[in-house]
Amino acid sequence: MKAVRVLFAALFFVVWHASALAYGGLWIERGAELPKMKKLVLFPMSISDDLNSFAADGDESSAVFRQNDYLHRRLIKKLKGANLLRLAPDIGEQRIREEIAPFAALLAPAADASARAAEVRRLTMADGYLVPHFRENWVRVDISPETTFHFTLRSWTERRDERGTRVTKDYSYPVTHVVPEKEMKLRIMDVDYTLFDERGQAVLSFENSARKYFADPFDMYKDLAEEFADTLKDARKGKYRPKKRGEKAVPVALSGLTLPEDMAGDAVKERALRFAMYDEARRQDRLRLDGGTPKYLVEAKIDRCELVPTWHPPAAWVTTSSRTYDESWTDKQGKRHQATRTEYTQSVSHSFGYYSYHAEAAGNLRLVDAVTGREVLRRSFYESDDKRMDACRHAFRAFFKDVEKFVKKTGIV
Repeated sequence: MKAVRVLFAALFFVVWHASALAYGGLWIERGAELPKMKKLVLFPMSISDDLNSFAADGDESSAVFRQNDYLHRRLIKKLKGANLLRLAPDIGEQRIREEIAPFAALLAPAADASARAAEVRRLTMADGYLVPHFRENWVRVDISPETTFHFTLRSWTERRDERGTRVTKDYSYPVTHVVPEKEMKLRIMDVDYTLFDERGQAVLSFENSARKYFADPFDMYKDLAEEFADTLKDARKGKYRPKKRGEKAVPVALSGLTLPEDMAGDAVKERALRFAMYDEARRQDRLRLDGGTPKYLVEAKIDRCELVPTWHPPAAWVTTSSRTYDESWTDKQGKRHQATRTEYTQSVSHSFGYYSYHAEAAGNLRLVDAVTGREVLRRSFYESDDKRMDACRHAFRAFFKDVEKFVKKTGIV
């Protein structure tokens, strides 16, 4: 059983190498008419906090060059009926450099999003523009320490013939196995995408992050870009549009969101959390969102919403391999005999130490009477998931189900 557990740990290590843990946060402005945005300008990857520095240059083998190209191709495939003008050069199309020359001004620093939107509209007549942005893209080096393991290995032979099965050449011997020290390069990639309308107002943002050992930056980005393209496609199709509710549905409004210190001031994350609350509330049939005349207010205090590392130390385990031979011979009496000989040998395999991550969210949610300020419902939560926003969503979903039960029980509707 111990060997099985160790093997499972090794398999998990392989899976971790093959896939990236990711979390994503979506926000859509209430009333945004995304399907009407038929023509969009896709800016190159932005690499600065003020969204004024664009990674548009570089040769065709550079990661950011290929990332720009990949995002453009995925969006074209996913957003049917939309026209995307790409400002970054296309791979293999040198003529694009001359074609985008009239639009070079769009890549220059702009005073604000409104000024950039005005230039976009003047030069392209587009309905808006999309800016992908690297929040983080760097490599951290973790050290897997040298670790020694001791095993007793065995080699033996099984012989099967008409007399039965016999074990021969059975040897056992001690082995010391050393897992060497190794540098484990963990790439941390965090990307957000912001869609602006023709006035320069942000109408959608999406953040996604991944951590992966020994990752190629282009391959790692492909998964993030694919998820964004799918999300934008769903948003344009109205997947997140509020459901129509009858007049009897209880009006509630989302307010009073308190964030942990490490998230305070991060507009992208705050908007995504508010949207996650709104999105979970709209799933309940007896509730309707109404910021004008709500009967109840929802207040959220999130104490923690973070990725938590778990260290997996170096591991070693015994594997058994075998080779089988068929034998036949004729004895002195002319009788034919057959036998099967299987030789078993054991060896030691190992994996290096590494970190995995899971998300944890904790805090409390309150339902408050909008007129009296009286608390009518409270729920403290601790949730975990692979993704931070999903951990929070688990809490929001459970809370709004409680609100739905409260509304039904009290006979309000």
